[in-house]
Amino acid sequence: MWRKLKLRTKVNFLLVSVLVGLLAISLTWQYRQHKDLIFSEAQEKARIIVAEATRTREYISNQLQKGDIALNRERYGMIPVVVANRVGQIVAEDLTYTIRHTSNRYRNAANAPDPYEQAKLSELSSREDVDHIAELTTLEGEPVFRYLQAARADASCLECHGQPTESPLFLRDIYPPDQDPAYDYQIGEMIGAVSIVIPMTQLEDRLASSFNNTLIITSAFFCALIIGLSLLIQKTVINPVSSLSDRIRDVRETGYFIEPISVPNQDEVGDLVTSFNTMMSELDEKTHQLEESEKRFRLMTEIARDAIVAFLPNGQIFLFNREAEKIFGYQQSELLGESLDRLFAPQVDMYGPSLVAFILQADADWFQGVHAFVGLRRDQTPVELEISVNIIDTGDRPFYTAILRQV
Repeated sequence: MWRKLKLRTKVNFLLVSVLVGLLAISLTWQYRQHKDLIFSEAQEKARIIVAEATRTREYISNQLQKGDIALNRERYGMIPVVVANRVGQIVAEDLTYTIRHTSNRYRNAANAPDPYEQAKLSELSSREDVDHIAELTTLEGEPVFRYLQAARADASCLECHGQPTESPLFLRDIYPPDQDPAYDYQIGEMIGAVSIVIPMTQLEDRLASSFNNTLIITSAFFCALIIGLSLLIQKTVINPVSSLSDRIRDVRETGYFIEPISVPNQDEVGDLVTSFNTMMSELDEKTHQLEESEKRFRLMTEIARDAIVAFLPNGQIFLFNREAEKIFGYQQSELLGESLDRLFAPQVDMYGPSLVAFILQADADWFQGVHAFVGLRRDQTPVELEISVNIIDTGDRPFYTAILRQV
C-alpha cells in the first residue's frame, strides 16, 4: 500500500509524522517545565509561610520577654507557638491552605501528626542534612502539595518545653510532666515541624491555564511550520518531479521527444531535470539517425530484386519486402508478427512440420548453401523457391534473413 502512494502523499505523511512527534516531545517537555515551575513556586510559598510563622512565634516570644509578661492560664493564647498556630489557621482559611505546627511528641491533641507527617517527622529527626521535605502526594484521595519544615528548640521554647520544674505552673497543671512527652527538650533538638498542605486544584488550574496558552502557541507554530515546509517541498521537489514524470509518460506514449522541461533551481532536482533534458536531446538526435538509417534500409530492401523475409528466432516475421509480397500474394501488414511456417508447406523428408525449428537446429554449413523449398501462396497454391538463410548476430538478440527466389 505504501509503495502505491503518490510521492506528494508520502512526503506529507512523513513530514506530518515527524513534526507531530516533535510537537509531542516539545509539549511534553514544556508541560514538565511548567509543572516544575509550579512546584517550585509552591515550595517557595511554603518557605515564606514557614518563615512568617517562625518570625511570628519569635516576635511574640521577644515581646513577652521585653515586657516581662508572665504566662498564665488566662494568657494561654499568648504562648508563642499557640499564637503562631492560630494565626496560621486564620491565614489558612483565607488561602484554603493548612498551616500548623506538629510533632511526634505533641502536647495538644490538635497538633497530633497524621500518618504522613508522623513518617516525615521521623525522617527529619534522623537526618541532620535535611531540614525540610516537599513533595506532591495525596490527602484523603485528593492531590496535594505537602511541605514540612523542621523546627529546632531555642531558648524561648525551653520556657514551656524544657525542664518541667522550670515550666509555668499552669502548664504543669494542664499538662502533668508524668503524662506529657513535650518536656525535656534541649537547645537545637528538633521540637517538631511546620506543616503546610496546599490543595493541588489551584496549582493544577494555574498549570492548565499556562499550559493551554503554550499548547495553542506551540501548535500554531508547528502547523505553520508544516504548511511552510509542505509548500516548500511541493515547489522545490514535488512539482519538478511531477513535471519530469509527466514528460517521461508523454515520451513513452507518443514516442516524441518534445520541448525540454524548465529547470526550477540550481540544486539536485535542477541537476536531475538538466540531465533529463540532455538525455532527451541526445535520444532525439539518435532517434532521427536511426529513423534515417531505417528508411535507407527499407528503401534498399524494397528495391531489391529478390524477396527478403526477416524473422526472429521464434519465427515471427518483422520484414517482408515488396518482392516477397509479389511471390506470396500477402501484404507486409498481414504477416508482421506471424510465423515463417505460414509461408511453407510441411516437408517430412526435409525439415518436418516446422521450417523454423529446422533452421534453429541447422549446423553452420547449412547456412552456406542455397536450398530448394516449396512455398504456399495466399491462395494456398504451391510455389517452388530457392532460399538462402543468414544469421544476423546483434549480440543480445540475433535474427535471420531469408533471401528467396522463385524457380
